[in-house]
Amino acid sequence: MSFLTSAVRRLVLALARSVGSKIVDAETGAVIGRAFLVPWRGRIAVIGLDAEVKPVFLPQKRLTYWKQELGFKLHTPPDFPHAVRPQHPPDPSAR
Repeated sequence: MSFLTSAVRRLVLALARSVGSKIVDAETGAVIGRAFLVPWRGRIAVIGLDAEVKPVFLPQKRLTYWKQELGFKLHTPPDFPHAVRPQHPPDPSAR
């Protein structure tokens, strides 16, 4: 990256983390951080947040389909171990 590109990136991230929207965990209510939320082509870009989050639909008191509220919750870490080297299955002819 060039110097100008990295400087603009640092400026946007600092701005997002200071004045962006407050992101709250939908399950626990804990504050995750601040970020800019940009809807783009059916996706939500979360700019400036250090944590990995996933969007969830918030429960509603009244069933309305025209207005759904979105929240975020922390993405759970994977439940499988990290393998440094790929392990090949045993050779059946070696038995």
